[in-house]
Amino acid sequence: MTDDIQFDVVIPAFNASVFLADTLGSISSQTHTPKCVIVVDDGSTDATAQVAEKFSPLVTCISVTNGGQGVARMLAIENCTSPWIALCDSDDLWNEDHLERRASLISTFPDAVFTYSDCYSFGPGSQENHRLSTEAPDGWHEQWECDLHNNFFRLHDPYRAFLKFNPSYPSGIAFRRDAYIRMGGFLPKYSRWVAEDTEFVRRFLLQQNITVAGDTQATWGYRRHANNYSKTQWKNILGKARILQEHLDLGLVPTEYHEDQLFEIRRAWRRAFDNACWSGNHRDAVKLFKQMPREVKSAKSYVKYLRANLYSVSSIFSGSDN
Repeated sequence: MTDDIQFDVVIPAFNASVFLADTLGSISSQTHTPKCVIVVDDGSTDATAQVAEKFSPLVTCISVTNGGQGVARMLAIENCTSPWIALCDSDDLWNEDHLERRASLISTFPDAVFTYSDCYSFGPGSQENHRLSTEAPDGWHEQWECDLHNNFFRLHDPYRAFLKFNPSYPSGIAFRRDAYIRMGGFLPKYSRWVAEDTEFVRRFLLQQNITVAGDTQATWGYRRHANNYSKTQWKNILGKARILQEHLDLGLVPTEYHEDQLFEIRRAWRRAFDNACWSGNHRDAVKLFKQMPREVKSAKSYVKYLRANLYSVSSIFSGSDN
């Protein structure tokens, strides 16, 4: 019975008053009602707390000194009691059946401890008819998704699958609270790192014999602001490289994944550099090239570096930003 599957919802919020009401409205309208929603007002200077309090008693707002998204999520989960934790960011939207489908997914694969669903993007920075799943490399879905049943599936070899492509963003993730406790949860160390949620997910997936299940249906919307994606995408890509390297350096990654992990680290460095170049972030591209591991650099990247350096120097004299 899906009615027996209970969710607590966790939302970190920093100066989120503009969009938070829409987010909470979409959560309070769920056909499968969450047990509670915990918003952590992460040191906001706007009306974030007041917006959250309007949705009481479903929503509980905890106000803290700013500690970053990871710490905010950690504090929220410490106040959760339901078996399942669902994450949501303060500006995204859930379809009204988001949790209903998630409960059905869990009923279909009762051994699952980590779940996610596809999403669409909306807002001024979005692409028409965009779906996150369409960004996957060719053949990824066929290689890693298995046991497809009513648009639900298990993920084969989850850690390696996520190395090749990240199919989940925070607002589409739900996981078992007991598995979260076993893996150590969100760590304050990474709270202010770019892509800190990725660090958490990859560490979560390192648990032995973990079952990950997904939903091919887009059950939520990722808000892309005018400048929150194209101009900063290279930072997220570079964040992935640094997190993967950190986990290797700490000895967290089993030997069987080392070769794939090193390959993805190098690929992420190249992608971050290329993205900074084509998006016009020339100064950042110059800095990235100088930081890139030697084995990642190529003749083509050196040419791109020279071009970016030329644009960067020219911008100084012209007074432009890049």
